[in-house]
Amino acid sequence: MDFNFNEEESMIRDMVRELVQNKFVNRAGKIDEEALFPEKNIAELAELGLLGSLLDPEYGGAGSSTLSYSIILEEIAKACASTSVIVSVTTMVGLAIQREGSDEQKKKYVTRIAEGDTLGAFCLTEPTAGSDPSGMKTTAVIDGDEYIINGSKFWITNALHSDIFLVMAIEDASLGSKGISAFIVEKSAIKSGIMTIGPAEKKMGLHGSHTSAIFFDNVRIPKENRLGELGAGLAIALKSLDTGRIGIASQALGIADSAFKAAIAYAREREQFGRPIGKFQGVSFKIAEMQMKLEAARLVTHKAAWMKDQGMKHTMNSSIAKAYATEVASEITAQAIRVHGGMGFSRELPLERYHRDVQATLLYEGTNEIQRFVIARSLGL
Repeated sequence: MDFNFNEEESMIRDMVRELVQNKFVNRAGKIDEEALFPEKNIAELAELGLLGSLLDPEYGGAGSSTLSYSIILEEIAKACASTSVIVSVTTMVGLAIQREGSDEQKKKYVTRIAEGDTLGAFCLTEPTAGSDPSGMKTTAVIDGDEYIINGSKFWITNALHSDIFLVMAIEDASLGSKGISAFIVEKSAIKSGIMTIGPAEKKMGLHGSHTSAIFFDNVRIPKENRLGELGAGLAIALKSLDTGRIGIASQALGIADSAFKAAIAYAREREQFGRPIGKFQGVSFKIAEMQMKLEAARLVTHKAAWMKDQGMKHTMNSSIAKAYATEVASEITAQAIRVHGGMGFSRELPLERYHRDVQATLLYEGTNEIQRFVIARSLGL
């Protein structure tokens, strides 16, 4: 296996890195401090076609590889983790519609996402259905040529800024989890009923990525807005999460990489007892450990992306990448703070932001406990 990036992947990495380092880095602190939606970041990514990197050129996307997508998210997250998760969730929605949708649905919705006309929101989680999506209560009842949706969704990324919502709801309760279907709700085209989006949640980190609750009160949508067949909703969600978990692993890598590089720079510059602190074994071994784990996390993440590109079953590997990379990233950001001593605890540096932001990666797209369940099940246990 060739571990080098090909010409296209290297070009994409350099293009995104230049944008991120020249613009996103300077905005990240204010985005976090004031909980600002990174509107300029998203507009600039859309202009470069990076909101649709995994989507087909037929619908305005770039048709890039999953590995390229991983590289893009890692580079973005090095500066602004909030921006990276906005892109990741939007990509999940676009891919799901592209994979499962009718020709009309693809032309209507995937094109809008690929061209940056709107973001996407992935609506699975509910107050009683987090790790167990089969416990959802949201319903979609057929009424002539329409579906009527009632229920609520919680912790929905991009809800305040999207027009296209991929909603999982129970269409046939008698079938249990096999009665869950997926629906495309276009907020601007709702025929009747009320779709209420709550305010942005006050979170520990990822302040620029707004997360809200959504409430559906007799919301009517055309029956042709069902995505796939009756009962396909849970399968659509799980397939989407296979790719989403690669994205979250990539996000964690970007955050960890920035913390790691900050620790190296500080260890070289900061002197105590007449020499740089990096010359002391207590510090140098910490940094060596960071490098070991960051390198391993990047390899398992890129392997999962490569497997998807090869058309191989990658559910287990996506879970391995997500669980390992996020836990390594949490550890690296914490150790980077310790290398900096008191300065690491100061909000003058971005280290505390890195550590706050990375905590969410342990939780969304399935907690890391769920990833271990997926891995064990994949092994036949």
